[in-house]
Amino acid sequence: MKPVTVRRPPGPSLRELLPRIQKIQQDALGFLVDLSATYGDLTYLAVGSLPVYIVSHPDCVKHILQDQNRRYSKDTIQYNALATITGRGLLTSDGAFWLRQRRLAQPAFSRPRMLALDQIVVPAAESMLDRWAGPARSAAPIDVDGEMMRLALEVVGKALFSIDLSREAERLTAAVLTALDHIIYRARNVIVPPDFLPTPRNLRFKHALRTLDQAVYQLIADRRQSSRLGEDLLGMLLQACDEETGQPMTDLQVRDEISTMLIAGHETVASALTWTWYLLAQHPAARARLREEVLAVVGERQPTSADLSALPYTAQVFSEALRLYPPAWAITRRAVEADELMGYPIPAGALVIMSPYAIHRRPDFWTDPQAFRPERFSPENETGRHRFSYIPFGGGPRLCIGSHFAAVEAHLIMAMVTQRYQLELAPEADVQVDALVTLRPRSGMPMLLRSDTE
Repeated sequence: MKPVTVRRPPGPSLRELLPRIQKIQQDALGFLVDLSATYGDLTYLAVGSLPVYIVSHPDCVKHILQDQNRRYSKDTIQYNALATITGRGLLTSDGAFWLRQRRLAQPAFSRPRMLALDQIVVPAAESMLDRWAGPARSAAPIDVDGEMMRLALEVVGKALFSIDLSREAERLTAAVLTALDHIIYRARNVIVPPDFLPTPRNLRFKHALRTLDQAVYQLIADRRQSSRLGEDLLGMLLQACDEETGQPMTDLQVRDEISTMLIAGHETVASALTWTWYLLAQHPAARARLREEVLAVVGERQPTSADLSALPYTAQVFSEALRLYPPAWAITRRAVEADELMGYPIPAGALVIMSPYAIHRRPDFWTDPQAFRPERFSPENETGRHRFSYIPFGGGPRLCIGSHFAAVEAHLIMAMVTQRYQLELAPEADVQVDALVTLRPRSGMPMLLRSDTE
């Protein structure tokens, strides 16, 4: 009796992959781009007994994230690893529980709240820019990556939880990065000590988690003891009750949602802004056009949310930065039942990987894809573009709940920085992309400040 032959997409054999393991670990982004260029829209890899499919065509992405999203879950190594930090919040949960939590959190991201975001972003950014005056005078470099992290954490803390994290931002940001880097380390290395062993790395990870948990649980306790639970996201979570039992959310459930929002809500926008300043430093004509637009619309006053519709080039610059450096560079799903992609059977249990980084660099969807061209996102150039050829925030029902929040925040910060400073890469800068949980510069982003008010 002949063995059954399963029809599979093309892809490299295990024999071809093994000699390249170290290079793949060091340059996962290049590996994903090469797979798309070499094998086409759908690539097959066998990782032990796990069938893995690398998806790079927008039609397939639409099928997975939108049309047949119920056939795919977030029960993957990527999201389960994140859950060791965030718990089962919106980012890592699935099914009916995710839908309930999404509906519960949605009002916190309503249009009126987004329009009022300038009342939080502008003062926070103003404080940062005032602090930059010293390094600007002394020509001392600043780490823009760290600066954007602290600013974004302060914004999300105030906007969603009504707390001032300006003094705690550096400590909490360090804890977040330590925790996230730990799970990436475990993902990249086959043989690692289990978390319960008291190795220096494991102890740093546990200390980072304690730092985050102490901050979050203290926030919950303070609010529960308050006379008013409030109308922000934290208040909504504390007032929510289970539809069937009538019981309120446990502190653990509230902790998971807060941790998710604090981490996902600041690291992604901070990463995108860091790469925006990097790209603008390399393209002085785009930087000059951005400044010209901001000064023409805003002048020297503080920007407001009402100004954003009159700053189209600002939005285009940010969109192009997200195309070239999407913070969430990989999106994974597990097939919960058998499916079919491009005529190939996808077995239940298979891992499906979609890389916005690789998809955003497909030459058949993006002319000269490596080039920085913000005008790609002008209304006339966006007409007819495949919706799922650009997925910095995912797509379908699981589209990032904070995508509009991130855009408003980023555009306001871009306008304010551009009003006062020009950022140049420091001479010692050696910028390399590190594909961690998000895309980050491997050794930070040292930049020099030149005052544009002189």
